[in-house]
Amino acid sequence: MAVPRIQSRPLVVVGAGAIARQIRSLIAGLAGDPYRILGYLDLPRSPRPSGCVPILGGDEVLAGTDAGYVIAVGKPLVRRQVDLSATRWGRQPVTLRHPDATLDDDVTLGAGTIAFPGARIQVDARLGRHVLVNANAVVGHDCDIHDHVVLSPLAMLGGGVVIEAAAFIGAGAVVLPRRVIGAGATVGAGAVVTADVPPRACVAGVPARDINAI
Repeated sequence: MAVPRIQSRPLVVVGAGAIARQIRSLIAGLAGDPYRILGYLDLPRSPRPSGCVPILGGDEVLAGTDAGYVIAVGKPLVRRQVDLSATRWGRQPVTLRHPDATLDDDVTLGAGTIAFPGARIQVDARLGRHVLVNANAVVGHDCDIHDHVVLSPLAMLGGGVVIEAAAFIGAGAVVLPRRVIGAGATVGAGAVVTADVPPRACVAGVPARDINAI
């Protein structure tokens, strides 16, 4: 007797640029076809993907669409705003993990978080809502990553690092163990963070310093 096919869950991707294409590729590689992308939501100034499913409109489309959603935007504050709107409209986020992402024991992924290929999240790390862990980023043991944080490709966080809400960590940046990156802060590409970073600061360099002081 044939086994009934489980119906794929409908999904809307908020954003229509490169991250949206990455998410499409991630979903295509999941076993069992758990999600079916209905379309993309085109945020202001977001480039449209080529050869993809339809553009449905702006993020307000979520209000009337009975589907899960995932945020394909690399700006933490935009991720937070979309989350707030979608929550108000009663929409449920989807958490995605690429098969080539590695999660150790007792890792917590919040709703809507995405782990791309090669991501490594070590034991007892805690990630909040809508965290974006890009390709080959490393989250060390016991890290505490708050909501809407973006970790760019090859970012590396030592053990016990705290990244507060809506912070951005640039490509190849390194944060040494037990440092704190304040809410809304930006760490530039290739920076090495050796001291705590205040909220909303923007640091760069080796060692990382406030860009206004460089």
